Amino acid sequence: MITKKNILWTFLGFVALAMLTGIAAVVLPSGWIDEKVLITIFIVGAYSLAGIVIVSVAPKHNNIHGNQRLTLQTCTIGLALSMVLFITLLWFDSWIGYQRDQYFWKPALIGLVVGLAAAHRMMIVPLTNPLRSFQIVKRTTIIAASLMVALIIYGILFDGYGTFDEIVARLIAIAAIITAGSTIATGAIAIFAPKPGEGEQSSFDTSIPITLTCPRCAESIQAKSNKESRCQSCKLKVRVQINEPRCTCGYLLYQLNADSCPECGKPIPTTEQWGSDLNESNAEQSASGAPSQTPS
Repeated sequence: MITKKNILWTFLGFVALAMLTGIAAVVLPSGWIDEKVLITIFIVGAYSLAGIVIVSVAPKHNNIHGNQRLTLQTCTIGLALSMVLFITLLWFDSWIGYQRDQYFWKPALIGLVVGLAAAHRMMIVPLTNPLRSFQIVKRTTIIAASLMVALIIYGILFDGYGTFDEIVARLIAIAAIITAGSTIATGAIAIFAPKPGEGEQSSFDTSIPITLTCPRCAESIQAKSNKESRCQSCKLKVRVQINEPRCTCGYLLYQLNADSCPECGKPIPTTEQWGSDLNESNAEQSASGAPSQTPS
């Protein structure tokens, strides 16, 4: 099973190898270490650093499941394939000959693009915010990034084969600009935008007198909501907390007569819908055994 811990230690090992090789190249006499070895270590180290960044934006739990696990696997395979092909080109370029573009350069570039795209998706998908504007921006980011990747892969595969190279290049540029802007906006909204209801003053902030029965001595207690009170007989401390009805996105449903949340559009459960007349009617009918009414 692929785990963040295993991937992290693998990448750290490659980085350590790159560091040791670089130190050896500096300390040992010139010519002892082939230039191709240094370039290879540099490539491996660069990809390993990218891998560490990717692991850092992966889900926080150690074992990765579901779509995120598939995305991480795609990212890892794409970058690993790209790295191997680039190193192969470095060492065996003279042997490969005219087939280098078709079987090495293009697959290497496609692997790099797919790996980076998967890393981008792994960074964007976990971000959450119930605001409707955030959902729109996030979807725009994913769609624009997917379109950009598809256009780049098309440009790599069919470069020089058609008359649409300039059009494809312009479309890639447009998709890249939208992806960059919407990515920044998605992160900014997820981090800085307040959630609906956050910072709003509650309609029940003031204390409301409440009479209740002490659960210890059964004496009457004159309490106040949202404040600590004490039974005068047995001195038991009690606190009555009133929670206002809110949507899962945080929007206040107090005195809202609607079937769906105006902020996020989610349906409001019947039990949370405002309607004192209907609620009183339902209570009376329930007491008499008659079927209750449901707000429409």
